[in-house]
Amino acid sequence: MGFCVAIGLAANQTAFAQQHKEHKKDSEKVKIPDTVDGILKEMHKHDQELADTVKAKKLADVHHHAFAIRDLAKALPAKAQPDHRKMVENAVKKVSQLAEDLDKSGEAGDQTKTEANLKKMDAALKTLEEHASM
Repeated sequence: MGFCVAIGLAANQTAFAQQHKEHKKDSEKVKIPDTVDGILKEMHKHDQELADTVKAKKLADVHHHAFAIRDLAKALPAKAQPDHRKMVENAVKKVSQLAEDLDKSGEAGDQTKTEANLKKMDAALKTLEEHASM
């Protein structure tokens, strides 16, 4: 019986690793613009696509847009004004965590939780934009 559990765990870890390898591939496709305004524009585009994806209940596709937003956000601290950089970095951490949360709730097929995470992401993006635009 322990052997069966070990095989099951190994299979789950392999599937998990493959999923995250695919997520990494998806995020590598995101082109990062050279300016703060360009990055914010791309983030808004992906946020709208994310909202449309959630509304259409295509939860398995949520991670594409959530991780694109995360990757775009990670480019902002280097472009932020020095006196606002720490606030931008903190906002990026929040966006990154929410991207992970969206991925988990989407993969679990949990519409309600995914919608709640999307609302949190929208609020975090608003905060990030306020700090990055200063």
